[in-house]
Amino acid sequence: MNTRTLIRGGRLLCPTTGLDAPGTLILEGGRITGASTGEVEAGASDSVLDATGCVVAPGFVDLHAHFCDPGEEHKEDLRSGGRAAVRGGFTTVVVGSQTTPVNDTRAVTEMIVRRAAAFEGCRVLPMGALTQGREGRRLTEMYDLRDAGAVALGDADVTVADAGLLRRALEYARAVGLPVFEQPEDASLAGHGVMHEGPVSTRLGLNGVPAVAEVAVVVRDLALCAATGARLHLGPLSAAESVAAVRRAKADGLPVTCAVTAAHLHLTDEAVAAAYSPQLRSRPPFRAEADREALLAGLLDGTVDAIASGHRPQSPVEKDLEFDLAEPGLVGLETALGLVLRLVLEGRVELVSALRALTTGPARVLGREASLAAGRPADVVVFDPAARARVAGADLSSRSRNTPFLGQALPGLVRFTLVGGEVRHRSTENVR
Repeated sequence: MNTRTLIRGGRLLCPTTGLDAPGTLILEGGRITGASTGEVEAGASDSVLDATGCVVAPGFVDLHAHFCDPGEEHKEDLRSGGRAAVRGGFTTVVVGSQTTPVNDTRAVTEMIVRRAAAFEGCRVLPMGALTQGREGRRLTEMYDLRDAGAVALGDADVTVADAGLLRRALEYARAVGLPVFEQPEDASLAGHGVMHEGPVSTRLGLNGVPAVAEVAVVVRDLALCAATGARLHLGPLSAAESVAAVRRAKADGLPVTCAVTAAHLHLTDEAVAAAYSPQLRSRPPFRAEADREALLAGLLDGTVDAIASGHRPQSPVEKDLEFDLAEPGLVGLETALGLVLRLVLEGRVELVSALRALTTGPARVLGREASLAAGRPADVVVFDPAARARVAGADLSSRSRNTPFLGQALPGLVRFTLVGGEVRHRSTENVR
């Protein structure tokens, strides 16, 4: 007999179904069996989670994270990455193909799927590489990768430079039925840049990455998307012109989606100058205030489909260096909700819109659904939007500590995260 779980006392909020009401969410057998706005009597064998004062929503879905496993487990592994994810409210995470060895074969994909299933963290969905070795020369066996468990195809943080090869890749990916993920950056334009190119980089005397390095690839990829009809996902994006190009493409009916990171909705090149910390070296870089405003505008009008963590762990060996020598990247799974809720508190975005970009939007990029509807998998997050939690390195579940938000008090605290009806994270003991 399946044990029933009742999540009661909270605000049920589901962007997919439009549900927004106080009530009780009922789970059984790993699935949602119903939602009631009335009183639900708990049976003797029922498990009750107290969600008083909390929001009960579909589990968050992250499209852009790196768990460094296999190959760089000293930075992160599947166990620690999965723990960080559920602590941040993420029940599903797409992990990039930039592993060692590269996830470009059935064997590597199957290994990641098998190892991730052994840990009680989030659902781990591998991205299979688009080209062998992520070298941009020969295409991978896409059917093998899909059948092994890959949910998307892409060379992670390496842009496919050969437009002809990318066109063929998009054609094959369309036949396979998987989206192509591309993090757009023209290496020849980016050069050895370490931050956004502009007056700030000039003032600091640092090599800059011009916005056109991203925009040029976005425009090219959108043209190839139009030519092939393949599903294309771009991101994380950082430049105003990139968002504008995607907006036009969507208006033309192209099957394109895009994402931005939670950090890019807050930080700019001026923040880099103010702190001059290697923790602020990111890829893509934090750009000008006008770019940040454009990302927010894209989120508000639906151009931006997803807010991602951009989780890229780095150990002190790679990060605690001079700014231009440090590896780019920051951990983001445990701070994404707080950064999003900060925007809500500032009045920049409505809570339901913010949650849509953490749940419905990214799920649809994968052809899936994040929902509190009856019959759906019981992937649920319960968070207290009024609580504030200080980002402390010793408290992070991630193995790495590379975040510019250390010491800051962010709004929101995840009380429970459930994956398939199982409580994978609990911040209190409100269970009987």
